[in-house]
Amino acid sequence: MGTASVCYASGMDIVNQFATGGFGSIVTFFGNFLVLVVIAALLFFFALRAGRAMLISLILALYVGFALFTVFPYKEMFIVGDSALVRAVAGIALFAVFTFFPYILLRRVATSGSMRINPIVLSLLALVTGGFVLALGYHVLDIAAVIPLTPSLDALFAPDKYFFWWFLAPLAGVYLTAR
Repeated sequence: MGTASVCYASGMDIVNQFATGGFGSIVTFFGNFLVLVVIAALLFFFALRAGRAMLISLILALYVGFALFTVFPYKEMFIVGDSALVRAVAGIALFAVFTFFPYILLRRVATSGSMRINPIVLSLLALVTGGFVLALGYHVLDIAAVIPLTPSLDALFAPDKYFFWWFLAPLAGVYLTAR
């Protein structure tokens, strides 16, 4: 009978360690990637509501917005402010304007076919697009003043060599879902 109580106690210890350690690890993981998860979820629900063609139009508009933002000669006139937060918000607003108008244009010419997309594939496309948006924000728009990088996000988005891969990922996703 003593052996059974020892096994029960060690079994309860294992369950307790898993519940506290496992749950704590899950919370830490989602806390580190909360910004990415929120952006990906917003894109996922946008795609569910608006459709596949609208999501693809938005993704392509992000590329056009990036190109226009990069070559815009009067950025310094619009991105002004005393603090890094104000400059980051001004940069985000300017980028949003440069993305909005191409989105409207692409939305009009996009075929709104009734092709359904697998929710898992849609989730992956939303995730890599969310990563692209974050990479643009950290490398181009300087949003670190608004949303500082957690160590986990820093490992994924801070290196300059990863920017290319985050930049390429949504295009690859669009190519694979448009087949």
